[in-house]
Amino acid sequence: MKDKSVKYNPSEIEKKWQKEWTARNLYGSDLTKSNKYYVLAEFPYPSGDLHMGHWFTFCGADIYARFKRMQGYNVFFPNGFDAFGLPAENAAIKRNIHPKDWTIENIKRMKEQFTTMGGSFSYDHEVITCLPQYYKWDQWIFIEMFKKGLAYRAKSMSNWCPKDQTVLANEHVENGKCWRCGSEVVQKEVEQWFLKITAYADQLEWPKNPSVDWPDSVRRGQNDWIGKSDGAVIRFPVILNSQDVMPNLFRHLERNETLKSIRQAQDPEFTEGQVQGDNNMQVQHDNNKYIKVFTTRADTLYGATFLVLAPEHPVVNVILNSFQNLEIPKRVRDDIKSYLEKAKKKTELERKEMKEKTGVFTGLYAINPINNEKIPVWIADYALITYGTGALFGDAHDERDVEFAEKYGISLKPTVITGDRKKDELILSLKEVFTGYGKLVNSGEFSGLSSSDAKKQILKKLIETGDGEEYVVYHLHDWSVSRQRYWGTPVPMIHCKDCGIVPVPEKDLPVELPYEVDYAPKGKPPLATNKKWLAVNCPKCGKKAKQDAETMDTFVDSSWYFFRYLDPNLNTAAFDKNQAQKMLPVDIYFGGAEHTVGHTLYSRFFTRFFHDIGMVDFKEYAQKRVNHGIVLGPDGEKMSKSKGNVVNPDDEVAKYGADAVRVFVSFFMPYDGTGPWISDRIWGPYRFLERVWKLEEKIADEKPSREDLSELNKTVKKVGEDIEKIKFNTAIAAIMEWLNYLSRKEKVSREEYRVL
Repeated sequence: MKDKSVKYNPSEIEKKWQKEWTARNLYGSDLTKSNKYYVLAEFPYPSGDLHMGHWFTFCGADIYARFKRMQGYNVFFPNGFDAFGLPAENAAIKRNIHPKDWTIENIKRMKEQFTTMGGSFSYDHEVITCLPQYYKWDQWIFIEMFKKGLAYRAKSMSNWCPKDQTVLANEHVENGKCWRCGSEVVQKEVEQWFLKITAYADQLEWPKNPSVDWPDSVRRGQNDWIGKSDGAVIRFPVILNSQDVMPNLFRHLERNETLKSIRQAQDPEFTEGQVQGDNNMQVQHDNNKYIKVFTTRADTLYGATFLVLAPEHPVVNVILNSFQNLEIPKRVRDDIKSYLEKAKKKTELERKEMKEKTGVFTGLYAINPINNEKIPVWIADYALITYGTGALFGDAHDERDVEFAEKYGISLKPTVITGDRKKDELILSLKEVFTGYGKLVNSGEFSGLSSSDAKKQILKKLIETGDGEEYVVYHLHDWSVSRQRYWGTPVPMIHCKDCGIVPVPEKDLPVELPYEVDYAPKGKPPLATNKKWLAVNCPKCGKKAKQDAETMDTFVDSSWYFFRYLDPNLNTAAFDKNQAQKMLPVDIYFGGAEHTVGHTLYSRFFTRFFHDIGMVDFKEYAQKRVNHGIVLGPDGEKMSKSKGNVVNPDDEVAKYGADAVRVFVSFFMPYDGTGPWISDRIWGPYRFLERVWKLEEKIADEKPSREDLSELNKTVKKVGEDIEKIKFNTAIAAIMEWLNYLSRKEKVSREEYRVL
């Protein structure tokens, strides 16, 4: 028993035992042992200092890791650093510090803070993604995907600074302007690298009853992001709005005659023999002949009164130049060009959230293939080239379409009603927008059918006439991994004039980052400023070629790091297959809810790719996912250095000790909660630990009573169950209640104190 005069002194106690743990390598890992339990927490970015949000995340994971060790498991609890990314590059530009030097110094600082926290990390398996021994395997994975057709180069819309002549990440666009020069950012089609995650869209969609325990919110969020939509592609034949060419062509004509006339006007080589029987004309697959529209609501097709093209739709280009040798009036072309310039300044997100709909008429008309009605073709930026075909038909059963039609005076025709007389009167008089399913009206032979039956019957007819087909689209886009910045994994590709794009041979990996570059060049990526590094020989023909000057999205680094933890120094493979079969999947993974559609989805994609190339025999990388909450600043706002509300844990540890901070972090709100940090309240957990310390003075060599054992076992059961349920705050509350019980007693048995 200690001397009663010795007071609770956390700084002395904690430093002593932290040194002891390090000397003993107490939390080193032995992956050869059985009964494994893999505890994983999302590794941090080395920003310089831990803040209370880091403590909140890692203390929870550390509690669980210690809990499993005490249950007898061989716990693997590694940690590392997600060390590539923009902050290091920003620091290089603003502080004149090299990104590598800034990052390594920050890692050193943060590791010291993790030690102060008392974390039980397996640091003998540390991963740092900016080191060549790690990103060599980023490059190997990229090349393997390239070989399988999953990594490819294509054009896509990007943020573009016209002054600096460079692509900007979303983080580098501030109020629509370039963060470096202040120029107005536009959307421009730029060639870049993609990973074909859409090839795995069906696999990544969560089933109703998954084999792993992930939060419903994550599974729903990912399924919404994947956005699988079963529907149809419908072909709308296009005509020119010219009285000279087609006077009143679409009035009182049968379908076949109408289509035949359109084709004759558009195609001089068209012959009547190409029309095969009544209602059975096969429209040629050519965007200049028709516009393809994807829809999940074929039941509203009779109500389609206009078409809308995304500004990037290929037909828009045709309109601006020529349409089947029939010129569009200059006034119309000028209006279109003006509108496109405005649309370029909006991001896709802005277009999705835009309240006021805007558009421009193209001068073209199309034929609704289900009823032969002539409908105008518009361009509007609420249509997105990234969804479906980049074209949609407008009707009275979509709020966006109704807003657009009302603004531009386009007629609307309701075709679906509810069966409720009063409600239907409002719908049919266009006083209410009904977006649900019901019974068809104003729909020819399909009137009276339910929406569900009508969709099937209308699609069947469109398929028979060659005007439609079943189609599935996804909201999910292929993953753009190109970054025109320095601090990231170099893309392991070589550009040769004769051979095209050629992978770097595996023996030449890694392609290391050069130290000497210009971080903020104009008109080219930073890596392209090091001409010596850029110049290589083609591995196929031996002629002069160029290294790819782009780097990869940092999400590539974090998509598979939990595999690399198994052996961070392995130089013959990304990871050991036998070790992966033994240690993975991860048993429990702690991380942020903000990674629902980013990191965790990409990691599932990578895991399935590893499965397909025979590296693992499982498809889900984590058996259980736990989302943590957010610690706000004392002002109730999200902690941010720019807001000046970041709380440094070192300051709190200096006042109260790490144990008191850990207790408070785990007690002041549920692990999935959100709340402000209030430093003064750490005094309560400090007093709690001080009372535990003083309780030793009451120890006596006596057996606990029946009531004592009941309280002891009740507390053990409650704490164990709550930790298993990730309810750390209520587990601590139970211990506090038991301490109150023990404090009221004159004597405390050694058994009670040991368990406490």
